[in-house]
Amino acid sequence: MSEIAREVPIELRDIKREPRVKPKNAPRKITHTVTLVPAGYVTSLWFEVRDYLGPAVARTRGRWSMESLHAALLGEHQHLWLAFDENNQIDGVGTTEFVDYPCKRMLAVQFLGGKKFNDWVWDMVDCFNNWAKDNHCDGVEATARTGFWKWLEQDGYTRSFTVYEKGLNDG
Repeated sequence: MSEIAREVPIELRDIKREPRVKPKNAPRKITHTVTLVPAGYVTSLWFEVRDYLGPAVARTRGRWSMESLHAALLGEHQHLWLAFDENNQIDGVGTTEFVDYPCKRMLAVQFLGGKKFNDWVWDMVDCFNNWAKDNHCDGVEATARTGFWKWLEQDGYTRSFTVYEKGLNDG
């Protein structure tokens, strides 16, 4: 296993205590810059962003590891996005990838994490929408935990389906 992508213990927050989602048009205290990170810079930023992505990766229940995400970013199968404040402090991190279905091309938001979500999440969602348009996508999709619906519904997303799962070794 690569030393850079080595697994680190992830402690999941109790998501029931997260702050209220502010409306999309609510004033924000901080203006964030959102940028797409070229694949060549992923490794140099990895130690700064992995802790933000770790809880989202842990919620995949073994579908992804930090090592596999790092490899996907390096191989340009996924794109790394950063939201940083006026002091160049990273507050938010996201990943996206293009999914080509037989009849549609979508930009899939795969992982999202950070702090002060209400200060940057709308800027990042707007960048995702523009990136999708610039790359001839038919839309943007996201697989996310239930709490993200509070944000996504404000941006015009519809809930298409819910995924339920049972591992064969779960009993």
